[in-house]
Amino acid sequence: MTQARASHLRLVVNEPQAVAARQPKLRFRPVLRMADGAAYGMHAEADVAFEDTVQLRHFSDAAHPSAAAWLGELIELAARIAHDTGLDLRPLSISAPMAALADKDGPMAAEAGAARAGILPQEIRIDFCDASVSALEDLALDRVDAFRRRGFRVGLDARKSWRTPMGARARMTFEAVRLDPSRCDALEIPMTRLEVACADGIALIAENVHWRDTERLAELGVHFGMSPKADS
Repeated sequence: MTQARASHLRLVVNEPQAVAARQPKLRFRPVLRMADGAAYGMHAEADVAFEDTVQLRHFSDAAHPSAAAWLGELIELAARIAHDTGLDLRPLSISAPMAALADKDGPMAAEAGAARAGILPQEIRIDFCDASVSALEDLALDRVDAFRRRGFRVGLDARKSWRTPMGARARMTFEAVRLDPSRCDALEIPMTRLEVACADGIALIAENVHWRDTERLAELGVHFGMSPKADS
């Protein structure tokens, strides 16, 4: 397995075409196994979220892309830049707009974006924020499965909340959960939820952590970190 350290992929790419087209700038962050630094993919982090662009425009603005179109374009941009700069860690994870899960065109737009970039859907993991999943209740996993049927991997972004019930179907659906361990208590996330997810093979990926936190995180079932910080 490829070995990598956090600083290895701290890359910010400024692409003239992307800026001209008002596309976000991306920073690629490695996801690493805390125990030994082995690579477990990378995350393409955008400097602006779809929701931020909506706040700046009127909803009737026909030139503004839908959440589905934004997701497809983000997948295309991330995959193309990763290819051009030789960043080959997989899966390549992307954060979906909150509205993408409610947009029936989301799966098709995501697949089209991957096709334009020449990347297989299986190389992409789309992370849906917990708020969008829990808001759709019983319909949520059906919508998530629509992306899986097109070959995409899917994850849950629980950094700000984790209200999505982790029943049997959810545990079979999501392959990864992103979280901030320092906020688990404030968000009232029960430790049993982490234990159940870990026991079913879901990769728990921590943000805002140091390498020295490895042992403490392992006790919680968290074995992966996104750009772990060097110990001071």
